[in-house]
Amino acid sequence: MDKIERTLQFVSSIALVAMMIVVVTDVTLRFVFNTPVRGAYDIVSFALLIMVFFGIGPVIVAGKEIVMDLFDHILPSPALKGLRIISAIGTLAVFLFISWSMIGPAVNAWRYGDRSLELNLPVWMLWVCALTGLVGILISAFAALISVIASDTQPPSPNDAQRAL
Repeated sequence: MDKIERTLQFVSSIALVAMMIVVVTDVTLRFVFNTPVRGAYDIVSFALLIMVFFGIGPVIVAGKEIVMDLFDHILPSPALKGLRIISAIGTLAVFLFISWSMIGPAVNAWRYGDRSLELNLPVWMLWVCALTGLVGILISAFAALISVIASDTQPPSPNDAQRAL
């Protein structure tokens, strides 16, 4: 699982760096030479898609989603574990639904030969990247669910760290 997480992080990081380089280069060339980078819109859109779809998986595996600890001090540990299991199942279900919903438009983009605006790239390539990232997300969500089910203790809340200080 660690290798998959690192691969997802690496791909996401490369996409973020590429996006930043293209934007900075485009702005600089436009300002200095009045010559924008051809295809900057498509490149940034493509990099953003990759960054998002490959960046969500490591967040899920690490358990770094936004967490509200409304019930952490009220409910007993078994009830909190039950809520964490429900949350992990919900995460998996949502991303399964998103994956299923994306298959039809991806097939249509391939079937009809849609192309990007500036670089004239086939749009189905974007869908393949998104679905590949979703596979990583689904693996991560399933691993998170297994981890929550197998765990005996609840993770420390941010308030525990504050109390320790």
